[in-house]
Amino acid sequence: MNATKVVFLVNGGSGSIEAVRARGLACRLSASVHFLFREGNRLVSLWHWHRELGRLQPDLVYVLNTALPGALLAVWWKRRHGLPYLLDTGDAIYWMAKLSGINAGWRLPLLWFMEKLAQTHAATIVVRGTRHREYLLTQGFPRVQVVRDGYAEQGSATPESVAALRQQLGLENRFVVGVMGSLVFSPRLNLCYGWDLVQALTRLKDLPVTGLVIGDGNGRAWLEAKAREAGVADRLVFSGRIPYAQVPTYLRLMDVALSTQTNNIPGQVRTTGKLPEYMAAERFILASRVGEAAILLPELMLLSYSGEVDPGYPSRLADRIRQLHDHPELCEIRHRLPDVARRECNYETLSQTLDQIIRRL
Repeated sequence: MNATKVVFLVNGGSGSIEAVRARGLACRLSASVHFLFREGNRLVSLWHWHRELGRLQPDLVYVLNTALPGALLAVWWKRRHGLPYLLDTGDAIYWMAKLSGINAGWRLPLLWFMEKLAQTHAATIVVRGTRHREYLLTQGFPRVQVVRDGYAEQGSATPESVAALRQQLGLENRFVVGVMGSLVFSPRLNLCYGWDLVQALTRLKDLPVTGLVIGDGNGRAWLEAKAREAGVADRLVFSGRIPYAQVPTYLRLMDVALSTQTNNIPGQVRTTGKLPEYMAAERFILASRVGEAAILLPELMLLSYSGEVDPGYPSRLADRIRQLHDHPELCEIRHRLPDVARRECNYETLSQTLDQIIRRL
């Protein structure tokens, strides 16, 4: 099928990170493209999207994320009208929910059913990491393609804007170690994203090291409390959630950027959107040797990580941060990363890859 009209069902608002990916992936498509964003509640979006699909009569639907209402609506149109769809997913959502404990109880079977249903009926499953493709192939899904996460344009991050922001946040003359992501608390693991940074800071009190946390969520209060208990609250700066256009400027505040993934199915299948952003911003990255980071990053930037929660990881992390602080010449390897980002994660390249996938359908 030579698709001439593609409708993107974006499970997020027009200003969401999902919308950024949708627009980026569409930038070089040879097809005519229409975007439908999830504005308001899911039922309203479901009805609006259903009507728009009937009006637009597309040749193909591109579903961004395995979520309601997009995934189930695409399945219905496939079964009822024969309309093919591509399913774009960045996570093993059932395993992520099960192991985090966030969606426990009666919702887990429903989540498993929805994920399998959407994957089974997809013409192609688009994933963002190599390990995710390998995992789905072992699960019996033969049509899986990798289209990685992309990154923001870097032009807004001028030296003047970075210096002004550094002064505003009180980070002058500090060695900044940062994380960016959703601060979601896991009740099962009793952890929140950024826990390893807090624990590493407790081992670096003799150095001028400050942690920067970009993002927000229900785990922020937990993280702040742990920092107070550890006596490093004065060494941790929370920026809160920031507009996507400001990401390149904020990232350039970091001397070291952290990307920690657990060594289990949810962690192994993820590229994570932050990794291309870190690379494009030319940051030195310290990542667990899990998933796409182990493929894209040089060995100096990787640390071993065992299982779901590795109690020894913060100590290894602190040792490597100390080494980088004492030997700044080691950080020069970061200058290689923008080329990797342009080659592997540039939206123009990713869009051309998607165009080839659509043409092959």
